Amino acid sequence: MGRFILALLTGLVGAGLVHIAIVFMIPRISENSAWSRLSALGDYFEVVRIAPLRDTAFTRQNGASETPRDAFAFADPAFVVASCRFVLDDGPVEITANGTIDNFWSASIYDSRGGNIYSINDRAAIDGIVNLVVGTAQQIEDVRATTLLEDSPALPVIVDVLQGYVTVRVLIDEESKRPAADSFLRTVACFPIDIRPTASGEAGSEQG
Repeated sequence: MGRFILALLTGLVGAGLVHIAIVFMIPRISENSAWSRLSALGDYFEVVRIAPLRDTAFTRQNGASETPRDAFAFADPAFVVASCRFVLDDGPVEITANGTIDNFWSASIYDSRGGNIYSINDRAAIDGIVNLVVGTAQQIEDVRATTLLEDSPALPVIVDVLQGYVTVRVLIDEESKRPAADSFLRTVACFPIDIRPTASGEAGSEQG
C-alpha cells in the first residue's frame, strides 16, 4: 500500500512539473511561430520574401524583405518562398502574381496559428495564374455582387478567420530556373479590396 501511495505521489509531482514546464515554454513557442516571425518582418499586406538557404543576408529588394529562410519551418530548400500577412476586418484581400511560370508553384493560406485552411497549385489554378480573392462568406458574397470578378481568373476563397497569412512557393528543380522564379516571386502582391461603392457606382481595389 505504501509503495502504491509513493508511486501515485511521484506521478502527481512529475505531472505537475511537466505542466509547469509547458506553461513556461508557451511564450517561447509563440515567439518562434511563423506568424510572430512574419510579424517582425513586415506589416499586414507587405510581401515578405523568404530568401534561399544560401542567402543569409537581410536586405531589401523591390520592397520585399529578405531573411534567412532556415528561420522558418515551412522553408523547404527546394523552393523559394514569398509570404504576406493579411487582416479581413475592413474587407477581403486579393493575392496576385504577374504572369505565369513554367516551374511548379503552390499558394497556401494559413490562420495565425499556422493551420492550413486552403491550398492551390499551378495545375489547379485557372490558366496557371496566382489570383485569389480571400474573405469571409459575407465578404465574398459582397464581392460577387460587384463586377470585380466578371471576366476575371480570380478564385474566391472563403475563410472563417479574420487574419492569416499566405505563402507562395516556387519549385527550383534546376538551378538555371532560379532567376525566373525569383523574378516571379517579386511580382507577388497582397492588397485589400475596397468593395464599397465609388462615385461611379463601382467597387474598386487599393494596392498597398
